[in-house]
Amino acid sequence: MDKKFLISNKPASYSKAIWLALRKIMEEDKKIIVYGLGVDDPKAMYQTLSEFPLIFGPDRCFDTPLSEDSLTGYGIGLAISGFKPIHVHQRTDFLLLCCNQLINMAAKVKYVSDGKLTCPFVVRAITGRSWGQGSQHSQSFHSLFSNIPGLRVLTPSTPQDVYNTYINVFKEEIPTIVIEHRMLYKTKSFINISNKVPNITKISSGDNITFCSISHMTLEVQKVNDRLNKKGIFCDHFSLVDHTNLFIETLLESANKNKKIIFVDHGWLRSSITHTLAINLREKGFKGEMIILGYAECPCPTSRKLENYFYPTANSILKATCEILNHPISDFDQLPVSNELIQFRGPF
Repeated sequence: MDKKFLISNKPASYSKAIWLALRKIMEEDKKIIVYGLGVDDPKAMYQTLSEFPLIFGPDRCFDTPLSEDSLTGYGIGLAISGFKPIHVHQRTDFLLLCCNQLINMAAKVKYVSDGKLTCPFVVRAITGRSWGQGSQHSQSFHSLFSNIPGLRVLTPSTPQDVYNTYINVFKEEIPTIVIEHRMLYKTKSFINISNKVPNITKISSGDNITFCSISHMTLEVQKVNDRLNKKGIFCDHFSLVDHTNLFIETLLESANKNKKIIFVDHGWLRSSITHTLAINLREKGFKGEMIILGYAECPCPTSRKLENYFYPTANSILKATCEILNHPISDFDQLPVSNELIQFRGPF
């Protein structure tokens, strides 16, 4: 493999990490194909598929019609037949058009065939955010799909986690939905290579409070964590990746140590994965304080100002942290809006 496709000792962006991982596995396994609306256009899905049609040819990276349901069935058929397809969706929202295929077909193949068939089918679902996205282009359905036995749902929030997700995603022949948040693509970090799909990743350590975040909320919690550190407050911070195989013991150990935990979800809270985590902690004996943050109970507004009330922000997370720690919020200045949100020039 060309050296430019290998992991270097420098920080890599989230989009570059995807590019490197997919480039590597597609070179090693000719049964892997990538398809979807716009995968071959100049923007190359936030540069995650740059030059792929040239590198692998139009048979392995190709544009498709706008027909989510039929093209999901196409991918499932390919997977059952021995291929390893990756179907790229520009919007997580439109996975709803594929629900019959994903829930009644892909998730059930192994079970209804008595284990004789597998379905190594991967969906890349990109979640929107920031002004102009509105109520139909900004939703994240990780909680919905994690309720379906037979489907694996992953929300990697760091370049390292997204690299290790894709480098290992076909090792277990499980139909998988990987939810990528568009506000993560420019974030950078070092990448330590793992031989398995991440489960829950520890971002930082501390003895005052525990955070568990999902998707883009990991960046918001990191901002809060940095500000807390300056006041001598240190946090265990975990980013949840695998919503299907919950390793509660890791989170339970930290929560029992710190006596306080805040969950920050990137989704609605009714019937959410964070409430599932919270209930599991209680069932295993956690008796400390707990706060759960997520989307407001309404569709996402279109305007930037109203949107700031819809999502958890660094400031709302900091306020909740001060409440649970019984620490005066007046000790902290207002946190600035995240750079990735300021730089956004959307809506598309």
